[in-house]
Amino acid sequence: MIVSRLVYYAFQCDDGHIVCNFCFAKVSNKCPGPGCDLPIGNKRCFAMERVLESAFVPCQNTEFGCTKSVSYEKVSSHEKECNYSQCSCPNLECNYTGSYNIIYGHFMRRHLYNSTIVSSKWGYSTVDVLINIKEKVSVLWESRQKLLFVVQCFKERHGVYVTVRRIAPPASEFKKFSYRLSYSIDGHNVTYESPEVKRLLEVNSQIPDDSFMFVPNCLLHGEMLELKLGIKKLKQT
Repeated sequence: MIVSRLVYYAFQCDDGHIVCNFCFAKVSNKCPGPGCDLPIGNKRCFAMERVLESAFVPCQNTEFGCTKSVSYEKVSSHEKECNYSQCSCPNLECNYTGSYNIIYGHFMRRHLYNSTIVSSKWGYSTVDVLINIKEKVSVLWESRQKLLFVVQCFKERHGVYVTVRRIAPPASEFKKFSYRLSYSIDGHNVTYESPEVKRLLEVNSQIPDDSFMFVPNCLLHGEMLELKLGIKKLKQT
């Protein structure tokens, strides 16, 4: 039985076979139990629901150092924010994965030649970023706190979306940053300031639906984007 980690409903047929609410929609009202084809109906098994709510399981990142055990109800939220969640190397040609604490060291050893340093002053001191639209990703690093940022562009029919992300779990205790991004050409200027740099475990190809700068085709010259980027550390509340 596949157990939903968000809401706990358990349904049963007249022979007592149980299916969770996650699987319920997949069985077409027919019990999936061995040799059983009774209707599963909407008969709840409250005893099993109480068992699921009270059960504690270890985090899936136990082998990487996490020692927490949490209830099924909180597994999903914990694993999204776990400090030991595995991050993927931001170099798209590299398949390395590792915890947040070691991904920076890996990148510096293997890919430093293809990256840009970011200021540690955290006051919107700008750095020039040159990114090839076809290559899609430019990686920036900061040495004092061992941080990795990714400038990523997405070419679409009417122009290019540009966004900045940080390689890190979305845990609340991590320091937060905002960024300011600008692009100028032929007297035209496009500027975007984001209230917060979002964090991700892996660079992906999904076009962002917020926190991005858009450069229309009429302002593009060739395949290179010359950007100015400033990153500022936010005060912890």
